[in-house]
Amino acid sequence: MEWAEKLLQLRQPYSRLDIEAGQRALMKTAHPDAGGSHTAFIDVTRATQILLSKEPIHKPASDPSFDGSKSDHPSFTIDVLPAEAYEYIYVAANVLGQVADEEPPYSLQVLLNEPQHCWCFISVVPEAGGSIVSISVHNADDSRNRIFNLEEIRDTWVSTINEVQLP
Repeated sequence: MEWAEKLLQLRQPYSRLDIEAGQRALMKTAHPDAGGSHTAFIDVTRATQILLSKEPIHKPASDPSFDGSKSDHPSFTIDVLPAEAYEYIYVAANVLGQVADEEPPYSLQVLLNEPQHCWCFISVVPEAGGSIVSISVHNADDSRNRIFNLEEIRDTWVSTINEVQLP
């Protein structure tokens, strides 16, 4: 675990978002498509997986926006590299709701209108010539104990992305 923390340049305490940010920063140079090597890509991916598997998910009890939050990691894959996958996801996001924040090509936050009104955080991670997409959702209003149907949200993203045909 020390090896993974050192590689991703993390010090305790750190969160899932810190791990993912460290991975994104390193992938900009480690990925073979960015001039890195296959070995460097594998090392960064392995370090990220090690830290994500050990990192507990903390949910602030006092923040109602996190009540009923759900995360699906990994949620689905797209058989293109992150830059192209991001384009598809971005177009789908504008069909499903409003993009609130983005960090191309690795993440965006969307206020979904359909299938359920919620905040949706999309994370894109490169994986062997494709992209792994993870989805996290949480309340968009003050509703407490809201139950999200993550499978329905995921399926809506997948079907909308499949409908989007970019040249």
